[in-house]
Amino acid sequence: METALTLRTTVPPELNDDSLVLHHVSVLEVEFGNAAMATMRRAMKEVASQTGIAFDEVMHELAGHMYWVADTGKLVCVIPLPEKDLYLEVPEDLWRIRERSYAIH
Repeated sequence: METALTLRTTVPPELNDDSLVLHHVSVLEVEFGNAAMATMRRAMKEVASQTGIAFDEVMHELAGHMYWVADTGKLVCVIPLPEKDLYLEVPEDLWRIRERSYAIH
């Protein structure tokens, strides 16, 4: 059973805990399950409609601020907004680091 995504208006404890190891990751380095991606899109459409910011801009901001919390396996995405940042938490069972191809051409 997959765990749900969490959209927060307050900073997740993981981002304030100096004892935890955070890795900044690129959207190109991560892969989401289909259900997680669909849920993320719906949530970001709602954020866009409530803030008046274009959906594409919200998704762009989300993609640039992703942090893997190595100790918990969680991915924390920061969505910078003019009034107040939002935080999307993605449990470890809904995402993974992409496998890189080492094929020689």
